[in-house]
Amino acid sequence: MSNRSKLSLKRLLLASPWGFSLPVVMGVAASLAGVALLGISGWFISATGLATAMGVGIVFNYLTPGAIIRFMAILRTAGRYGEQVSAHNHLLGLLRLLRLWVWDQRVANDSANLYAQSRGDLLQRLVSDLDQIIRWPLVVFLPWVYALLAYVAVAILAYVISPILLWPLVISGTLQVVIVPYVCGHFARHAVHVGQILGVHRRSRFVSLFSALITLTIRGHWQDYAQRLDELDERQRRTEIRIQQAVSLGRLLSYGVTIVLLASSFYLLSDFNEDTKRWALIDGVQGTWVVGFVLSILAVNELVLPLVQSFVAQGQSQVGLRRLNQLQQNAQAQADSKIDRIHYMAFKHWRGFYAPSGMGSNAIDFSVKTGESIWLRGASGVGKSTLLAAMAGDCLSSGEALINHQSCDLYGNQCYQSQLGYLPQTPYIFQQSIAANLLLGDPAATDEQLWAVLDAVALADWAKSLPSGLETLLSAQGRNLSGGQRKRLALARLLLRQTPVLLLDEPFDGLDKATIERICYSLENHYKPDILMLVSHVGSRLGDNARVIEL
Repeated sequence: MSNRSKLSLKRLLLASPWGFSLPVVMGVAASLAGVALLGISGWFISATGLATAMGVGIVFNYLTPGAIIRFMAILRTAGRYGEQVSAHNHLLGLLRLLRLWVWDQRVANDSANLYAQSRGDLLQRLVSDLDQIIRWPLVVFLPWVYALLAYVAVAILAYVISPILLWPLVISGTLQVVIVPYVCGHFARHAVHVGQILGVHRRSRFVSLFSALITLTIRGHWQDYAQRLDELDERQRRTEIRIQQAVSLGRLLSYGVTIVLLASSFYLLSDFNEDTKRWALIDGVQGTWVVGFVLSILAVNELVLPLVQSFVAQGQSQVGLRRLNQLQQNAQAQADSKIDRIHYMAFKHWRGFYAPSGMGSNAIDFSVKTGESIWLRGASGVGKSTLLAAMAGDCLSSGEALINHQSCDLYGNQCYQSQLGYLPQTPYIFQQSIAANLLLGDPAATDEQLWAVLDAVALADWAKSLPSGLETLLSAQGRNLSGGQRKRLALARLLLRQTPVLLLDEPFDGLDKATIERICYSLENHYKPDILMLVSHVGSRLGDNARVIEL
């Protein structure tokens, strides 16, 4: 099963076909053995009694039927245990696949929604959905297989006794295996789906109650909140009643079909004698076989009863699948489309903001083309960094962005982001060597290129003074570096990419004038981008030569 494919019950069933085949074989063997055990036992008991009544009990073969019955009992018990063990192993494997799939969706999902993805109620719902889904093969699929094959086995026995029994068997099998479960499922499908959703809603409301209990009590809103909780409880109760009514109706219909099948079988196999005024079996039909057939029908009835409740598990699994598939990030056509080298950017009523607060910058209109630089200025808190992050496709945004005169969705657009370098206020330094951190910008860069870019950001002398030079191991998040060193190392990593667009957020913060001049010289010469956007509260030669936009 592909980690990016959409989940479905069919895909889950076929995710590990060989692992699932063993519990199916074991379960089928156990089910058929149970039917055969009851049928052969009925024939054996009736045949033994008849032989005794006829006085031929001494010559009656008790050993062979007794051995067969014993074998069927062992096969049924061993099959059930084997089914449980093998199914448990298969479900663990299926659970592992589902957990990996869920993890891949969460990793690939919007980082802006990371907070929403990590809430306790969502995680608890994920666990519940996974539990419901992995139960589907055992409580929905396998019972249908067992019931269908049991009907086939009994049909073979019925054909041996009398072919006329096949018609009522086909009708009853169609009713019990297909029509009755479908009718019950149709009657309660909506209630099952609503019950699943209400269960999650009720749980979150009850959990939030404990954190808000004091506030509700002080402000006098406890009664209103309690009333809403009671309404949820009442809706859940009505839903459960409807589901149980459907289950009870299905069981009643299934028992009714079995009784009608037995009655119609007796009617077809017997004839009314006008002389004796009694019903008797028709010629060629043995009473011992009829007893075995009747008990086999009763055994099949026990196998079809779980089918009327399987629609509950079916509905729960479908709800779980639908909610899990909501985690999947749908790729956007604009993000996948190829973008030529950027030479023009325009933003109309453009605003950046963060989820879930919605706080961000004010809307702005401007454009920039190749050869131009822009200096975004404004008071602290007006949203300069958020606006730049939105231009980088690193946070949510509203408005329209035109890239090369074509409307484009920037957020999460890897094709667009591959053509720009973005330096945030707090860049990330990995717990690797200096060279490894730089090579993230250009894996093919040589040592000469690494030293050159370090010189461009005034870090070459510092790196050469280290005992291990480029191989010096940095601590997690670059904690053994100063703030200015971290930012310059991240900037050097960006300059190695040689992207046409460069977005810099406070690149000169904490730097002295000589270092600022060195960086400005590099950005105006060897590492000059086609388009430069700068957010800085520190004046520089870059800012002096740029178009200023006040926020």
